[in-house]
Amino acid sequence: MIRLTRFASLLATILAALAASPQTATAQEPQHAALVHEMVRVEAGEVDLLFPVEGEGAAQVEAFLIDAAPVTNRQFLEFVNAHPEWSRSQVPAVFAATGYLANWAADTDFGANLADAPVTGVSWFAAAAYCEARDARLPTEAEWEYVARAGYQQRDGYAEPGYRERVLALTTSRSVKPGSVRAGEPNAFGVHDLHGLVWEWVFDVGSGFNTADSRSEGDRRLQLVCGGGSSGAADKSDYAAFLRYAFRSGLSGDYAGAGLGFRCAA
Repeated sequence: MIRLTRFASLLATILAALAASPQTATAQEPQHAALVHEMVRVEAGEVDLLFPVEGEGAAQVEAFLIDAAPVTNRQFLEFVNAHPEWSRSQVPAVFAATGYLANWAADTDFGANLADAPVTGVSWFAAAAYCEARDARLPTEAEWEYVARAGYQQRDGYAEPGYRERVLALTTSRSVKPGSVRAGEPNAFGVHDLHGLVWEWVFDVGSGFNTADSRSEGDRRLQLVCGGGSSGAADKSDYAAFLRYAFRSGLSGDYAGAGLGFRCAA
């Protein structure tokens, strides 16, 4: 059973994030040197979300930190060793459905998976707990999309020839067993593997209609309605974004998919 103190801490983190105001919620510098080494700082900016809130312009994103690469099997194993309540045999079913770390050989053995490949089969709750243990959190959808929009040479990937085609090709060619992180070239922010290795959890999963910071949405945290197809979409040619938004809209917090990983933000 999850220790009550850890459970209370996780709930407090989630509730505090949901209550935060976009005017006051700013990126906090991490407390640990290891976190600085693993993250890059992204300056404030704006991003046109695929499904913007009606009547509002581009989403404003405040400065934040984000992992340069997805969390790996090696890193998640260290977390499980320190917090065995999140191991495969001990995690409560309410926090992790069937499939949680299913490709690991045992509770503390990732088996034949590459140590530096992205960890997959991790639920939203487990990903949030991992980030919380690092004094971090999951990135919001706006933050993730903002960083993922960058090309290799400039931060507006749409201005680079072939950007949409390249991202779509990466999105649709993922392997069942992803390779090591950081194998490819980073984008203009210095962030790796946003499209080619795994799908990634975001803090406000399922909230497709949002403003700059979905942690503060309250009654505007609406579910993405996939049945409408491209109706209301800001860019009907961004097929890779349609795949991401549609995938996120169907997820619940306990889901643990073989191709789903995560990275942390702060």
